[in-house]
Amino acid sequence: MFQIWCEGYQANGDSSGANLLATVYADSFREACIKHFKNDKLFNEENLTYWGCRLYDNRIDAQKTFG
Repeated sequence: MFQIWCEGYQANGDSSGANLLATVYADSFREACIKHFKNDKLFNEENLTYWGCRLYDNRIDAQKTFG
């Protein structure tokens, strides 16, 4: 089981801290992301990003870039 966290961002006057997006049963973090974002065009499977934001399997790493 993996948690999928999205890093925080700040752009165009808008911002957000790290967010927990999902908890998914899978054999790897990559597989969990692929299952969760199936058919979502904002997900980049090669880079494991969502809308340009990196994805992580834990809150601490997701908060490092922008809380």
